[in-house]
Amino acid sequence: MLVTVISLFVTALLVLLVLKATGVSGSGTSGTPSQSVALADDVQAQQNLSQGVSTLQQTDPAGQGSVDAAALQSANPSVTYTTGASLNPSTISVTPQSDGRSVALADRSTDGTCWVVWWSPTAGTWYGAQTGLSSCTAPSLSGPPTAGPVSGSAIGWQQVTFPTS
Repeated sequence: MLVTVISLFVTALLVLLVLKATGVSGSGTSGTPSQSVALADDVQAQQNLSQGVSTLQQTDPAGQGSVDAAALQSANPSVTYTTGASLNPSTISVTPQSDGRSVALADRSTDGTCWVVWWSPTAGTWYGAQTGLSSCTAPSLSGPPTAGPVSGSAIGWQQVTFPTS
């Protein structure tokens, strides 16, 4: 129930950000329809990943390595989890990490941006993005990501929030 309340709150905040970014709030300016759709898909992908991290933390709070796509799907059937690639904002790619405690999640927006989250019970949460991809699969990392810029050739990582693409 807590996950649902948090998800609704995050969704409301993201919708507010989309409305402000697209000019619907009355500023008199707005982006093109394709820019608005791309922004909405980015927000949906990020919101789904945030919901995925919440589900992950509830399912395996101590990071015992028991979480995979099937466990997340069972715990939260409102989002589709897969071990394969994400091709759209409603499907999240899941890769348990080799340390047996961390998990990476990835979600592709329709504009080709791959939004990524890496979670560890000891190292925290890292957020990343990579642009220009036809599909995205959650990466397998040997340890916490290293901060860097978003590009078409590598995932740009940062802590606290998603980077700008």
